[in-house]
Amino acid sequence: MSKVFLSRCQEYDHDSMKKIIAAGMAGAGFDPRGFRGKRVALKPNLLMPARPEKAIVTHPAFVGAVAEIVRENGGSPVIIESPAMTALESTMKKSGYSEMVAKQGIEVADVSEAKVLYHGGSQRYRRFEVSKALFDVDIIINLPKLKTHGITYITGAVKNLFGTIPGLDKSKWHMKAPTPSDFSEFLLDLNEALLHGFEKRKRILHVMDAIVTQEKDGPGPSGTPKKIGAIIIGESPVAVDFVAVRVAGLDYEKVPTVTGGFRRDLGAGSPEEIEVLGTPIDEVRVDDFIPTGHSFLTSFGARWPANTGFFKNMFTEKPVPVEGECTLCYQCKNICPAGAIGDSAGNNKVPVYDYRKCIRCYCCREICPQAAITLKRGRLQFILG
Repeated sequence: MSKVFLSRCQEYDHDSMKKIIAAGMAGAGFDPRGFRGKRVALKPNLLMPARPEKAIVTHPAFVGAVAEIVRENGGSPVIIESPAMTALESTMKKSGYSEMVAKQGIEVADVSEAKVLYHGGSQRYRRFEVSKALFDVDIIINLPKLKTHGITYITGAVKNLFGTIPGLDKSKWHMKAPTPSDFSEFLLDLNEALLHGFEKRKRILHVMDAIVTQEKDGPGPSGTPKKIGAIIIGESPVAVDFVAVRVAGLDYEKVPTVTGGFRRDLGAGSPEEIEVLGTPIDEVRVDDFIPTGHSFLTSFGARWPANTGFFKNMFTEKPVPVEGECTLCYQCKNICPAGAIGDSAGNNKVPVYDYRKCIRCYCCREICPQAAITLKRGRLQFILG
C-alpha cells in the first residue's frame, strides 16, 4: 500500500507550509529526522524565468519551507535544477529564488556537468545523462508544481524529474521518444533509474506544490493560474500524481505517466493500492479545473500513422507564431529538437516553421517567454469533433 499525504493549504505562508509539510513527510512514511547528516537535493520546477504568481515555477516560499525542515533536522539542502533554456542564475533571480536562497544560505549545485546514470532493469531506455551533482547527494526531494501539459496531460511528480537532465539535452529526448506514449515510457524509465540506478540507492520523496496550480494550456506562459489550495506528499511519484489528478477533478486514465506507472507497479499498481492520509480528496477537490485543450490524438496519438507528416498536418494542432506578439528572440528555434524552426524571411516578423519536420512536441510553445505561439487545428481535425 502506497501512502500519500494530502492537506489543505490556502496560502504560501512559511509557517503554515512548514508545519503541514513536516507532518506530511511523517504521515507518508518519511521521518524528517532521517535528514540528519545527509546531503539533500531539492529539485523544484524552474522551467523558465517567471514570477511566482504566474504558477510556472514551484513557488520559492514552498521550496524555502522544505529547505528549513531539512536543515532543522540536521541535513544539508542543495538545489539541483537545470532550466531548459536560460541560465539557472537568471532564472532564479526572476522567479524569486535568489533572495530566498541567500537568506537561508542554501547551496546551489553546479549543473553544467552531466554523468551517465545506467539502469539495466528499465523497460525501454536504460542510459541517461543526468546532472552530475545528483551523484553527490544522499536523498532527493522532488518539488513539482501541478500544471497541465500538452503531451503528458499534466506535469507532476513523474514529469518534474525530467529536469535532472541538463539544459538543451532535454530536447534530444523528444526526438528519441517522439510520441506521447514513447515520451511517457521514457519518463517512467528515468524515474526508475533515479530510484534504482545509483550505486547506493537514494531515497526519493515527492512534495507537490498544488496551492496555486496551472490550468488550460500549461506548463508555460500560455497556461492560467488556478488556486486549488493543497499540498501532496508521497514516496511514489505515480501515487502522488494520481491524487493530484483526482484533486483537480480530472480523469487519471488520460495521464499516460499514471496509467503506465500503474502497469509497472511503480510504487502502486492501481488506485486501490493508494492510501490517502490527512484530508480526504473529496474535501479538497475542485470541479472547475480546465485541462489542456489539445485534441485526443495530439496528446495520446498512436505510433503510426499518427506520427507521419500527412497525418499530423491533417489531424493534429501545429504550433504557429503570432506576428505582433513574437519578439524574434528565437528561443523556440534554439530548443526545437527536430530543427524545424528557422529565421524569419521576407516581410515575415516571425520564425519560419517546417511542419514536415515538426514532431509536435510543443517545446517551442512551452518555452516562449511572450506566450506568442498558438495552436492551429489540422485541416481535417473537425472530423474528430
